Amino acid sequence: MKKQLKILISLLLIVVLLVACSSKEVISEEKNIQNNNPDANSDVKITKPAADYITMSYSEYATTNENGEVKTQVLSYDTSTKKTEKIFEFDYTAQYPLGYYDKANQLVYYTQRVGTDQEYGDQIFVRDLSSNNSTQLTDNLFAVNYVIPSGDQLFFVANIKGEQAIRLGSINLKTRKMTLWGDQDTLIEAITVDHKNKKIYASAYSLKQRNYSLAHQDGPAGQNNFKMPTHTVYETDFDLKEKRKLFSKNYWIRMLMHKDGHVIAFSDKEYNRGPSTVIDFELADRSTDVSQWEAARLQRGDANYSSEGNKIYTIAIVKNKRGLYEYDVKSKKFTPIFTPEDGFINNIQVVNGS
Repeated sequence: MKKQLKILISLLLIVVLLVACSSKEVISEEKNIQNNNPDANSDVKITKPAADYITMSYSEYATTNENGEVKTQVLSYDTSTKKTEKIFEFDYTAQYPLGYYDKANQLVYYTQRVGTDQEYGDQIFVRDLSSNNSTQLTDNLFAVNYVIPSGDQLFFVANIKGEQAIRLGSINLKTRKMTLWGDQDTLIEAITVDHKNKKIYASAYSLKQRNYSLAHQDGPAGQNNFKMPTHTVYETDFDLKEKRKLFSKNYWIRMLMHKDGHVIAFSDKEYNRGPSTVIDFELADRSTDVSQWEAARLQRGDANYSSEGNKIYTIAIVKNKRGLYEYDVKSKKFTPIFTPEDGFINNIQVVNGS
């Protein structure tokens, strides 16, 4: 079951990433989206939870019949009580099911497929847990890779219908105005959101360069001749108006974290092979420290630090068990939190408390 879901998710992500595009220079643009319920979430609060928690989406078969429906659950792990709680469940219809539990406002953001077999796309919904009502927030997306709310804004990474890039975007939850960052040659690989300083860090690369590398990878048989596109980490603000380049590398910068004025990037020379290289970029003096990650591989989907910075919450495979783990930065030990025998953890987000 786990392998089937993992293969399905991996194949669908490859389909999203293999789209091609034309270039049009756009850093930020605004779009109006259909508003099914103008008053929904008009009073979203900007609050922080008392303690750190991890919100995660987890998919499994609804019954023991492996030909039956697959359901996705939104789970929450409270770091103070050490308890995992099921918050919400929805049908697995999206190409890549995402879920984010906004504990402070009792809302769940999630993705589901909308449309027919010929014309469809994955759209973002919000569930009000106090009223048990769901509202569709978008109608112009094809596939979604990130959903992260912050106050009265919802940040996402997605492929827009009619485009071939994968861009960073935001939705004003009061006005429903959508803003997009990047141009149509942009492929966003990973993001991390600094809610305190209202900054977003994104790993991005050129679709043209990736397609060129794919077309010109002939070489000696039996070896990987693919030239990794240059990945660049950028900083932008919550208005998505800025585009500050931090650093670039011809590595797959597949995951970003942040803490105390540092942006930490996990990168691989080749896709899913070899030990990861960790790039620690200090924002104040723009210095870079590079090291090799020596512990078990942190998987995509997405790790981040605790409020104190002494722990990392991550998806990893430790002793052949895949799941959510707590990694102690000082002792370099993994502690299992949620390692299901069945099903598959799609992604996590670490929400820091006050």
